[in-house]
Amino acid sequence: MRFEEIENKDMTVVSVSVPGTDAATATNYGKFFIARRPYEVMEVAEVHGAAGTGGAATLDLERLQGTEALGSGDGICVAEFDLEGTADTVVTKKGVDLQNRTLEIGDRLALKDTGTLTSVADVCVTVLLKPLGKGDYR
Repeated sequence: MRFEEIENKDMTVVSVSVPGTDAATATNYGKFFIARRPYEVMEVAEVHGAAGTGGAATLDLERLQGTEALGSGDGICVAEFDLEGTADTVVTKKGVDLQNRTLEIGDRLALKDTGTLTSVADVCVTVLLKPLGKGDYR
């Protein structure tokens, strides 16, 4: 077995952040990943440094296919992350907490915010992706 065949089976970790007070502005959220091979989303983790205070504020991971624009794709989290939740607490979603998990070549991942982002700061999201069609180590 060639080395690159083993390497291609490893999980891929992608992180994106909206630093500081930029996280309080909706237009600072958007696309951050383009699939160059088929993947399955295995886990999504989110943390924010300051919780929102202006009313309900949530964050979802969105899958964009074909020519879908931001906000028109499929939500990946069954229940969105609560940006008014306790600051500096990592919240992880996996398994039954996720839907629309398969990415094809050219699909994109984006952060989709909703609600009032007042006071939200330092948002960081990490996504664990498993390459599809590469078998396993056994």
